[in-house]
Amino acid sequence: MEKMTPQKLVDQILEAAERERASDVHIEPGKDDVIIKFRIDGILREVKRFKIHMLENLVSHLKVLGQLDITIHSTPQEGSFEWLGKIKDENDQMRFLSIRVSIFPTINGEAIVLRILNRSELLMSVSQLGFDKHDEQLINKLIISPYGMILASGPANSGKTTLLYSMLKEIAAPEKNIVALEDPVEYNLEFVRQSQINPARNFTYEAGLRSILRQDPDVIMIGEIRDRQTAENAIHISLTGRLLLTTIHANNSVGTVARLLDIKVSPPLIAYSVNGIIAQRLARRICNNCKITHPPESGKLEMLGIRPNSMPFFKGKGCDECLNTGYYGRVGIFEILVIDDEFRKTIVGHESIEELITLAEKKGLKTLRQDGIQKMKDGITTIEEVLRLGI
Repeated sequence: MEKMTPQKLVDQILEAAERERASDVHIEPGKDDVIIKFRIDGILREVKRFKIHMLENLVSHLKVLGQLDITIHSTPQEGSFEWLGKIKDENDQMRFLSIRVSIFPTINGEAIVLRILNRSELLMSVSQLGFDKHDEQLINKLIISPYGMILASGPANSGKTTLLYSMLKEIAAPEKNIVALEDPVEYNLEFVRQSQINPARNFTYEAGLRSILRQDPDVIMIGEIRDRQTAENAIHISLTGRLLLTTIHANNSVGTVARLLDIKVSPPLIAYSVNGIIAQRLARRICNNCKITHPPESGKLEMLGIRPNSMPFFKGKGCDECLNTGYYGRVGIFEILVIDDEFRKTIVGHESIEELITLAEKKGLKTLRQDGIQKMKDGITTIEEVLRLGI
């Protein structure tokens, strides 16, 4: 490795990342060594180290690939490049992977994160995400509505963008004008006009939303609601007879209403614009190649309120296919809140969040925890994953 060229080192790292299904590569400078970590199925693990003196040439090469300024070392930079993968797709063809580059200065040198965009994961259909039949029917009802707002909520890296893309894939058709404002655009979607937000050129979400109605859209996607102004602009658009899909950071479905209230969106605007809220997380799937039955510790059962021997429990014992982790891939854990007239009346009436939770429970809302427990019962994920997600 000492005599390896920067290009060869980048290829070696990305080949290993592609082979091990990593979503992100972290290149972290320390005092003496540089640590390479892969994020696989949402979990970071160390895979390699090399000497610190090799970092400078590696950073410079990645800056060139990402069309960044190699003379800047003290401020963050972001770029992207295409890299020809080594694993053939279903058509027996090598595929180009989109790599996003983030450079960030630290006291030991510039740290790098490479995000590997996997088209097959981003462009899944709704039926592939992990919804049960009832929830899939709810989603399909929401997306055939001609107007209103659908919110996907959850923390960072919980699959919100994948969900929006999947819904757009179901909606997209030549006879519909679908416009998307994104930061960044992850992948090109058929029959969707996608625009990249660029604050440096004053093309913000706010600026885009001010002009978007002149584009005569039927459906609009907004990458994320970050503040009151964006939220209110999006809501007003959805009230003009358009279907609008977007994401927001919130812990659960009712918490999404609380989040909108926190950023000072008025209750009537929320009540009469939002059709549905889909809260979600991503849990690691048990590896089917090494799945075994495995009764968990009683303390873990108590934390979820599950009686011993009330259901079967599974785990992966570890094998070459899952890199001895016991997990292979991820599955969505979902909570879908459909806003009906009773919910609208409760929101407009300035009732407490506790009242909304009570109403949701009365209407049979399946919570994130309940969906996680069901997927444990079905042998899809483990009790450890449900506890890790904190649902």
